[in-house]
Amino acid sequence: MHSNSIGRKLIQTHPYGVGIAGVGKYLPDENISNSQVEEWTNLDAGFIEEKTGIRNRRRAGQSEVASEMAAKAARDAISMAGITPEDLGLIITCSFTGDYVYPAVSCKIQELLGAKNAGAFDVMANCTGFQVGLSVASDRMMFDPAIEYVLVIGVALQSRFINWSDPSSAIYFGDGAGAAVLKRVPAGYGFLAHEITANGKAFEAVRMRGGGSSFPLRKENIDQGLQFYELNGIEVWKQVIQFQPKAIAKSLEKINKTTSDVDFFILHQANLRLIEYLMAKMRQPMTKTIVNMMEYGNTADASIAIALCDAVSEAKLKRDDLVVISGVGAGFIFGSSVLKWY
Repeated sequence: MHSNSIGRKLIQTHPYGVGIAGVGKYLPDENISNSQVEEWTNLDAGFIEEKTGIRNRRRAGQSEVASEMAAKAARDAISMAGITPEDLGLIITCSFTGDYVYPAVSCKIQELLGAKNAGAFDVMANCTGFQVGLSVASDRMMFDPAIEYVLVIGVALQSRFINWSDPSSAIYFGDGAGAAVLKRVPAGYGFLAHEITANGKAFEAVRMRGGGSSFPLRKENIDQGLQFYELNGIEVWKQVIQFQPKAIAKSLEKINKTTSDVDFFILHQANLRLIEYLMAKMRQPMTKTIVNMMEYGNTADASIAIALCDAVSEAKLKRDDLVVISGVGAGFIFGSSVLKWY
């Protein structure tokens, strides 16, 4: 591998690229409408849609677990890629709502799929987790020729951590899973650049403290609501509009491109109004992106993966398109990946 660095720009040459071979998604059957959320929170259903664009969100059944949801999405991605689970060299699952606090849910998914030849680990970068997972996966494939296929999964089973009487979180979140299989593609195609930045000053803006080492759940604190999401919506908005465009711009700078060169944007599906703002700030039309949070809600780590799956199924991506995949996660973590679609 050879590289030439000019200032902040990095151009790399390699005998092959890493692209996306197959995608899949899974959404639970139960639908939670704004009318239902209004009953629980006393927040007007019309106002919820006006504020967020969200009309419905999915909720997992009581017997469902994150690993099984992830495996369902993964099987579709594996099928589309035309491979078997035994062909996978690595499984990366992006989630903060796995089956247990530990071990890594990726190991359970490996067993469910029968992917006996795959290594497995989890990535926790919250709502930009899937984008971070893609960057890790493509980097591993570029530097380890023995890995021919990698499965990257985003899965969110959030409904069990939502206080449904708290409007700050009840209006947004839904359950779901999405997956992608990465494979080698001709040089010049696939992932061209990644950017991951963070702002730990906003660490407390979105959190779930219960179960962490600072707040282990005990009989004496179980009534304090530590096991539920806590969200400062205004701070989230400030973080996104300030830092996500910068992450996107930096990823494009690495290949000497700008947002005007991008054919399609796949963004974290947190809030329709936020995506509208971001696209306007980048001076790009909404026709260059996909939105689906209206029916799914904010599916956290799964949202970018599900949006990617929908973009593929709706034939919104074509050969040679320059595509940006970008998200924002609690912490705060900002990520952007650029690829030439193959």
